[in-house]
Amino acid sequence: MDQPHDQPDPAPDQAAGAMRPPPAADPGSAAAPPRRPRPRRPTELPLYYLLVALYFFTFGMHIVLYPSLVTFTLGAGPEFVGIAQVTMSAPMFVFLMFGGTLAGRARAGPTLALLQAAFAIVMALLAWAVWRGALTYPLLITYGALIGTGAAFMLPVRDSALNGVVERDAACGRATSLGRAAATTAAVQIGAQIIGIVVARTAGAHPAPYLLIQAGVMSLGALLSFALKAPKPESFGPRTLLSAFTDIREGLVYAFKSPIMGPMIWSAAYIGVFVIGSFQVLFPLIVREAYGGDAAAQAARLSELFACFWGASFVSAAILSRLPPLEYPGAALTLSHLALAATLYSLSLEQPFWSCALFVLLGGLAGGVAISASRSLTQSAAEPRYLGRVLAAYSMGFMGGAPIGSAMVGVAAGEFGARHAALVPALGLALAVLALIFFSPIWKLRPSEHGLY
Repeated sequence: MDQPHDQPDPAPDQAAGAMRPPPAADPGSAAAPPRRPRPRRPTELPLYYLLVALYFFTFGMHIVLYPSLVTFTLGAGPEFVGIAQVTMSAPMFVFLMFGGTLAGRARAGPTLALLQAAFAIVMALLAWAVWRGALTYPLLITYGALIGTGAAFMLPVRDSALNGVVERDAACGRATSLGRAAATTAAVQIGAQIIGIVVARTAGAHPAPYLLIQAGVMSLGALLSFALKAPKPESFGPRTLLSAFTDIREGLVYAFKSPIMGPMIWSAAYIGVFVIGSFQVLFPLIVREAYGGDAAAQAARLSELFACFWGASFVSAAILSRLPPLEYPGAALTLSHLALAATLYSLSLEQPFWSCALFVLLGGLAGGVAISASRSLTQSAAEPRYLGRVLAAYSMGFMGGAPIGSAMVGVAAGEFGARHAALVPALGLALAVLALIFFSPIWKLRPSEHGLY
């Protein structure tokens, strides 16, 4: 077996001026020359975690600032709040698979840098409009559409880059299992979102400087992305629009034929519809209708609800990242989804704000389990050739389902009020989870039997 260090450097031959190797030294002799260790390349995992943290810090600010601008600053009605969320989420559904194809064809570092620079420009322009008092509903939904489109290309590129980072670190002797790296990434993601939510909570009636903070953080992420060492992926076909559609079709066929990936995409889709899309509309409407106050007080309560959910999610995800992989992650996943259905039901109850926040916090604990289990399974189950497209399909369900949920809850809230509207996604989620339990192998899935993690 090869030694993990280099051989000693050759010494100069003083007589002939040539280079020749020195005579072999007795290993036990004190005269044996010291062996220089091979230089170690810096690990990329901390850099990757930092890039994830920077993006989700701005995302945490966004999930408070965007609905606050729609609901509290512009005073839009329930239907228009739902439409604003649809306008941001719908482009993700349309373009995510193209993002997955891009992930398999482009270098991660420069691509992430370009996308984050575009985010920074759009955020800075919105900050300028808000500062000038020129914010309008059409302008805001245009901003949402641009953000959603950029995220559709960025998510698959960044998520698929993790596998390469883990492999390169392992080649340098810093082995980290993909399952643990994925769980740690989930914890970093949630923790960064919490910080962003807490920062955005202080925006009140003056959000323009906070939009500039988002732009600055995105710019920093763009600069740091160039440090990723991922090589350009090997080309697997002609680079035409037709070949892109062919790649998308192959990725979807592969994903839905898999006994693991198919159910995971289904679970991501119903979470997108019944949880992400619903929370985006229910939280601001319930705060406004049930608890009142001026724009600053309402924005503070909205950020507190999001902080309760994501703070608890961070705690459970961080704990899971330090434990051995779950033996039955599918069972943990489905049980956590049922707990989220119970959280949605709790939003329909007449209760003080502290009680509402407590139920949301308990739902966040379940959410952290769901995010960690689903990310680990999805990241490790896909073949490398299809990884970008599989992750895009998963994200397409996870985020692309949000427009349906936002529109559905927005209409229901307009008809029945925000509290009663919460019963619709609560019932839908419970039925979807039961279908996953009885009609897929996820409930009894053991990763060790499939060579995962």
